[in-house]
Amino acid sequence: MTIWCKVKASRYTAALLAGMIPALLFAREAEVPPTPMPSRIIRVDPANVRVIEHLRLSTEELLDENFKFFDSSVLAVVDPHRLPSEIGRSQLYLELVNNSKDEIAIDPNVTMAFFEGSTAIGLRHEWPMPGALYPGERVPMMFTGERFKKITEIKTDWQPAKRAALPGPRPQLKVTIEKTDAGIGGGTLNFTYRYQYKYVTVFGRVRNESRSTADDIRVWVSLYDAKNHLTGARYEELRVPPLKPGDSVPFQFDVKQHGANFARVEVVYDAESK
Repeated sequence: MTIWCKVKASRYTAALLAGMIPALLFAREAEVPPTPMPSRIIRVDPANVRVIEHLRLSTEELLDENFKFFDSSVLAVVDPHRLPSEIGRSQLYLELVNNSKDEIAIDPNVTMAFFEGSTAIGLRHEWPMPGALYPGERVPMMFTGERFKKITEIKTDWQPAKRAALPGPRPQLKVTIEKTDAGIGGGTLNFTYRYQYKYVTVFGRVRNESRSTADDIRVWVSLYDAKNHLTGARYEELRVPPLKPGDSVPFQFDVKQHGANFARVEVVYDAESK
């Protein structure tokens, strides 16, 4: 009896060991490799990227921790009103004003949506914006497009703009108005419709009072009535050679007057230094 038990036990043990040895060998082969040293690379989620197409920053500006955009809250759209053209087409005139006391808006840009009641009115801006809008300056803007009776609401989306301290990058020019002449013009539309309009011939002079040569001189001429409302405006590029320091050139433009009779003339200019 004892011998049988020993034999059975030996067979059982042998069988058990025979089954465990491959498992032990497999376990040795499948040993987990040692844990590597922790990496010093820190992975973070990417930031939300905002692409500003119209604005280019220099390397110094990108690396400047104190760099800030121009505060668009000091820019304002004022005095929007409809001034029909000489043939009755709808035109919207308004002014863009820099209300900052000491900062210049570089390449200001704004997208506007216009409404007459709850109806969106499709209008487009006819003139380019100045490259620099100085404190207190008012630049006229004219919009044309769909017909409307009265714009009741304007939504503005100010695009990021750089800022600059006075005196700024613009060459210092002195623009003077020497004389104005009021007149009446007329024309014919489609050979049958005759129309008339009022206009003001503005005579002026631009003098370069900076130490650099001024080029690409542009002017925005505005007519104001006795109530200080915009009654007509015109944008023009002066076709003159580069203006050296101390030199001056005359200019003459006819500005159509679509509203009340004008009482004064104002000019905003822009230019590049060479």
